Amino acid sequence: MWCGAVRPSWTTLNFNPSRTKERSNDPPHSKESNIVSLQILKRYGAVLTVGLLELAVLAVPTALSGAAQTKPVLPTKQIVTSSDKYINAIRTYFFCQTTKCKKAAASHKAAADTAISGIKSEIKLMKADAVPTSQVALVAKYKVDAGALIAAYVAYPKKTSADELSNNIGIIYYQSSNLGSDDYLLGCAQTKSSVIFKEWSVGVVGVAYAMQVDTQAETTTAPASTILSANESLLAEATSMISDANGPNAQFNALVVQFATTQALDSRDSLLILEGKGKSVTRADLKALATKLTSEFKSLSALQNKLAK
Repeated sequence: MWCGAVRPSWTTLNFNPSRTKERSNDPPHSKESNIVSLQILKRYGAVLTVGLLELAVLAVPTALSGAAQTKPVLPTKQIVTSSDKYINAIRTYFFCQTTKCKKAAASHKAAADTAISGIKSEIKLMKADAVPTSQVALVAKYKVDAGALIAAYVAYPKKTSADELSNNIGIIYYQSSNLGSDDYLLGCAQTKSSVIFKEWSVGVVGVAYAMQVDTQAETTTAPASTILSANESLLAEATSMISDANGPNAQFNALVVQFATTQALDSRDSLLILEGKGKSVTRADLKALATKLTSEFKSLSALQNKLAK
């Protein structure tokens, strides 16, 4: 991706990820229902929803109009020179909503398969090429994010339950966002250009959106299996978000780490309760974490809105 004013089309994130919003409400199993009162696991969904809508709208860059641009070749041969095209192909296949787009599902699937193969080739290039010192950490993160995206893509057709399918869609959504941010930072490093916060923040926003979807799944009527799945996803998303704290604003990076760390602690506690191992975790503990999460997310959202203007 060009570092600066040029914005490739995939960064618009205009695809409606409706398939990430739906989780199964299968009838609860009696064994699961006896593990925990699900009501105490409902946390900060309503507050998070309001804050994140503000965050996401302001963070998403607009599409570049006109002819396609030629991206400069990175010192590490042609690493990530096709990432914009790959990400767009994957997102189109999974998240397009128009009738015209849906009719072309077969061709979109073929393009997405080609994109995954292309990303695999990029990872091989990264392993084979001499990576400049200034880009070592960025390349390492790209490999992790790309590996997670590939694994979710490969696993998706094999999943059978609604919760598993939702989890994989969520991973594909936020890891494709992360790859966009990684690619952008690599371009900035190559051209020695300043990082623009609004362009960089697409990855963080993608993870935050996935967190919102999973948090909203934790209703008082959801079965324990869904809440267990949601918290497993939230834990993975928190880990990913911590690695995303590599943007141009130190204060925002610190808030990202703080919020993600609290979310990870909250999800671990919830998983312990659901597994019958959280006897020391009380309702008051979870309430305190909920309050902390709400406060931290408000701070994160407020600063993001300010920096993205």
